[in-house]
Amino acid sequence: MIGMAGFERLRDPRFSWLLGLAGCLVVALVFSYFHTGDFLSRKILDRQFNFLHQRAHPIQTDVVIVGIDEESFKEFKEPFELWHPHLASFLQAMRTAKPRVVGLDIALPQQSYQFMLPHYGEGMVKALQALSAETPVVLARKLDGGGGLRPVDVALASSVDEALASVALCVDADGVLRRFDLNRCTVNAQGTSFTEKIAARLGVMQPGIGLVDYSAGQKFDYIPFSRVLEWQGQADMQRLRETFSGKAVLLGIVSARAEKVRVPVPMAVWSPMDRRVPEVLVQAQILRSMTGNGLVREITLWGGACLALASALFWLGRSGWIKLAALVVTSVVFWLLAAWMLASGIYLPLGGMLISGLFAFIARLGYESILQMRDRKGLRELFGSYVNREILGEIVSGKIDSNQEGERVRVCLLHARISGFSKRVQEEAPQTTVFLLNEYFSQMAIAVHQHQGTLDRFAGSDLVAFFGAPKALESPERSALEAAQEMLLRQREVNGSLQAGGIRGIEIEIALHVGQVVVGRIGSLARKEYTAIGSAVDVVDALVELAGSTGYPVVCSAEVAEAVRSAGGISVVGERFVGGENLQVYGWTPPVLGGL
Repeated sequence: MIGMAGFERLRDPRFSWLLGLAGCLVVALVFSYFHTGDFLSRKILDRQFNFLHQRAHPIQTDVVIVGIDEESFKEFKEPFELWHPHLASFLQAMRTAKPRVVGLDIALPQQSYQFMLPHYGEGMVKALQALSAETPVVLARKLDGGGGLRPVDVALASSVDEALASVALCVDADGVLRRFDLNRCTVNAQGTSFTEKIAARLGVMQPGIGLVDYSAGQKFDYIPFSRVLEWQGQADMQRLRETFSGKAVLLGIVSARAEKVRVPVPMAVWSPMDRRVPEVLVQAQILRSMTGNGLVREITLWGGACLALASALFWLGRSGWIKLAALVVTSVVFWLLAAWMLASGIYLPLGGMLISGLFAFIARLGYESILQMRDRKGLRELFGSYVNREILGEIVSGKIDSNQEGERVRVCLLHARISGFSKRVQEEAPQTTVFLLNEYFSQMAIAVHQHQGTLDRFAGSDLVAFFGAPKALESPERSALEAAQEMLLRQREVNGSLQAGGIRGIEIEIALHVGQVVVGRIGSLARKEYTAIGSAVDVVDALVELAGSTGYPVVCSAEVAEAVRSAGGISVVGERFVGGENLQVYGWTPPVLGGL
């Protein structure tokens, strides 16, 4: 019993509506907890960064990149591992230029090679010591093929106290670098990174973790490594100081040999469409973020969950173009809001919210589709045996308002019955009676449906129908008269079928009347029928009682008679007291019957 009660509750639209809303809220929380929208959030974030990056302004005191390009590799013939003298010249140039900090984002020599070339690396060590005595220097420790830190020549490492730092970067699941958080791919790495140590020497202590601000600054250009050495060789102190003095300088490889990192936006002037950029550019952008407005902070998990829950409210309200437009407009507004917040240093992930909102929208659409299917099924069950297929299709499609709750309409009522049927029931076998009625009602129902009438009820041999509801007709009276004529014609077919089985034929009596009635779905909780009620129904029920005594197959009231006068065959029977009122009664013999 409890199970059936629960099932019945599910059929209650209010309960199923609340259940759907609760389901959307739960799904939104699940999406938020499992980061279901992260992929979409990342794609949106990339578009927002591109939008902001295209509108970025130059930074007054920007990071300067000295790039080791292909021209530098062509000019210096030695293998890069033996560039000690060239790197020493660069360090001497930096000492002359007096930058605020220097970062060497290159694979430093692992040994001095003095066993091959005595005193070969001493110049670089001395230059590094001299520079670090005046200017902070940070040396990068690159990763080897196994993901571990490569060793650095002991002499170089000892020249800069605690200035060795990892350049490891932790990319997102799609391989794109968006965040600065070494703890995502290493252990206890906070404070040990290349950019953190440079930022500390620029006065930014503990920059924390967050998203790299790719909207900070324009695309990077670089000063060729060979040009810096050329200025140093020419003792061009003025050019060196104009270019580097008071700035953060990063040295790195920018040629095709460089380690490349995927980023959300193109960052290189020399490759304006490429989102795979040399690693030194990424380090420079992280440094821009740390020393500018700071790393971009992401809202908390609970904040994202609240947004997802709010978007689940798209379950509310009926589906349609307006709701779809509201969903689109809301998405655009939040995109712009998130872009503005991103420019202000706060990241608002939209993926979970948008997916939750879309899920709620689609769920509501599905819910309404199920209700419509159920309503259509109910309409088919209710009207399928009352009206013809054409009218049923219009009711189901909504072209005809069935108004099951009830309405007052003007209809023409038809009441037909078999003359002397009660006596026949007593005389004939039950099987004969059932066969007779089934043959009779089958043919009469066809006649009613062919003329767009609605079957009301069968009782004994009585058939009641009405014309004008649920489908409005131009002339319900004419449709009813045509149906009555069709019924009389089909009576002959019924008689032929009965006589072939050795059963006596039938004579039918038909009454027609026009009036206001109430039509609707009436009955008990277990069973309801679409029917007509009102005084006009009582009149037509009483009118059919007169049919047998008038000598006419069809009797009708005055309004019905007016509709058939042009067809002929109408006669005045006279005034009769019918259904509690005096009524002018007419008899009609359809002319078409005379020739059959």
